[in-house]
Amino acid sequence: MLGNVMRYQDYYAEVAFDSTADSFHGRVIGMSDVIDFYGASIQDLRREFKKSVEDYLAWCKEEGAEPEKTWHGKLTFRPSAELRRRLLVASAMAGESVNSWVREVLDRETRKVLSEIDS
Repeated sequence: MLGNVMRYQDYYAEVAFDSTADSFHGRVIGMSDVIDFYGASIQDLRREFKKSVEDYLAWCKEEGAEPEKTWHGKLTFRPSAELRRRLLVASAMAGESVNSWVREVLDRETRKVLSEIDS
C-alpha cells in the first residue's frame, strides 16, 4: 500500500480509516460501478478488497457483462498560460509534439509512482 492506495490485479482503491465504523474503508477508483469494502485491520482490508473484486468479476461473468474498465472517459487538462508555454518549449527541445511529450512524461511518472504500490 502506498499512501492511501491499494492495488489488486488492475484495480486500484483508495482507503481511509472510518472512525464512525471503527474500521478501514476502501473503494475502487476510476469506475462508475461501485466496489466498496471494509476491514478492521490492514490484513482484513486486503482480503476484503480481493474478495470484492473477485465477487464483482464473478457477477459480471454470471450476467454476461464485460467488467468495467478502471478508467473511462476523456481526460481534460487545463494548464495555466505559463505551464502551456513551458510545455511548448520543453516538447520542442525534445523534438516532439506537445501531446507526445506530455504522454511520455505522464507514462514515465505514473509508472514510477504505481510501482511503489507493490514494493
